[in-house]
Amino acid sequence: MISNRILQRLQQKLSPQQIQLMKLLQLPTIALEQRIKNEIEQNPTLEEDDSTVEDESIDNIEDNQEGDDEENDVFGDEDMFPNDDDIVSYKNNDGSEKTDKNQLFVSETSFHEDLISQLQLKPLSELEMIIGLEIIGNIDESGYLNRSIESIVDDFLFRHNIEVTVKEIEDVLAIIQTFDPIGVGARDLQECLLIQLNKKEKTKAISLAKKVIKKCFEYFKKKQYNFIAQRLNCSEEELQEAIDEIIKLNPKPGNSLSTDVDSSIPIIPDFIVWMQNQKVDFQVNSYGNHKLKTSNYYENLLKTVSQSNSPSDKETATFLREKLESANIFIDALNRRSDTLYLIMKAIIKYQYEYFLEGDIQKLKPMRLVDIAEMVDLDISTISRVVSNKYAQTHFGIYKLKDFFSNFMLNEQGEQISTDKIKDEIVSIIRNEDKSNPLTDDKLVEMLKDKGYSIARRTVSKYRETLNIPVARLRK
Repeated sequence: MISNRILQRLQQKLSPQQIQLMKLLQLPTIALEQRIKNEIEQNPTLEEDDSTVEDESIDNIEDNQEGDDEENDVFGDEDMFPNDDDIVSYKNNDGSEKTDKNQLFVSETSFHEDLISQLQLKPLSELEMIIGLEIIGNIDESGYLNRSIESIVDDFLFRHNIEVTVKEIEDVLAIIQTFDPIGVGARDLQECLLIQLNKKEKTKAISLAKKVIKKCFEYFKKKQYNFIAQRLNCSEEELQEAIDEIIKLNPKPGNSLSTDVDSSIPIIPDFIVWMQNQKVDFQVNSYGNHKLKTSNYYENLLKTVSQSNSPSDKETATFLREKLESANIFIDALNRRSDTLYLIMKAIIKYQYEYFLEGDIQKLKPMRLVDIAEMVDLDISTISRVVSNKYAQTHFGIYKLKDFFSNFMLNEQGEQISTDKIKDEIVSIIRNEDKSNPLTDDKLVEMLKDKGYSIARRTVSKYRETLNIPVARLRK
């Protein structure tokens, strides 16, 4: 029996402005410059506003925050945005002075930008696109999704007031897991390896390799190959062929898009931070920050053709209306990007104010993305997009924004200690060791414990490796 029913369902559609903003937030300054040029080339109704040289978007933020005396006091009472001529110089790590605030610096390949580019090539709905951007924003530099599906569902509900299901998230994640580099978007090493194996040509060795990872992963990690051979009922030779295939895989697919330093790849700092009257001041770098507007010519043309009954004029009116709307969305997103970058950098400096005074790593406090998200009332994925591939030029050197973030551990007094501070202690201890009898990791554990840092040996080994310090026998 066929029946008619009226169903009422509450949905919140994501606006084109939201989607455009998320795309622009990810871009560093030099990529934004190219993005603006491309948009102007593709949209004839969008053009640079030569009549206005000042960008008022940041001024508006200051006007809105005049009543917040506590925050203003953090940076002092001086004008937070001096003219370019007021920024006389800054110093690099070696103490040498530079005078060009738009000097080019070396960058590494943008991993997240590449993922977003691949996402934009997929025929996705608005909701699927925003889910994809949210997922990519939570993928770490190694290529792993570092946030649970359930947490992402909660983020949409509590941050965006949008109800999505676990299946909707998993469906988009499955698409992202087809992107290059193969293995990206995995939630753990086991899934990462299986994704890569599933992309390989089906051979007997590959089929066995999949079984090893699916059914005997714990044995594989411990190199207990005899147990694997018994459980999978295969010969040692067959198992060795499967293992050979597995060890060819990339356990950190995200890192495969990073390149060594190449002086031919320039970047421009996204933020300028300096000392003024013993206070820390900053600004969003205005390089390439074009003031855009919609074309008066095409706006007048739209008014003219809209009054015509000609079919061709109606088509022209539809085309112009769409292009002008797209131009306004892009302009609005650019302004909101600048505002968002400003608010987040202000929160970072406020949180790490003691560190920014001198650049002393001992003053770097434990700080997570969620800490800044709570300060500016934005979701973590937005903070992640802003931090990704952005640089700050400070009076003590050039740093990635993510360098200002660090996890923490508790010392014996129960105080939070930045992992960067512990790494700095390791460097200091090894720098002063007897080179004829270098310290083992076990000895480093003892010495750190004497300083109040009680951490496991494997943690010390991990920190040492991230610092590119070889083991004791190779330091003689």
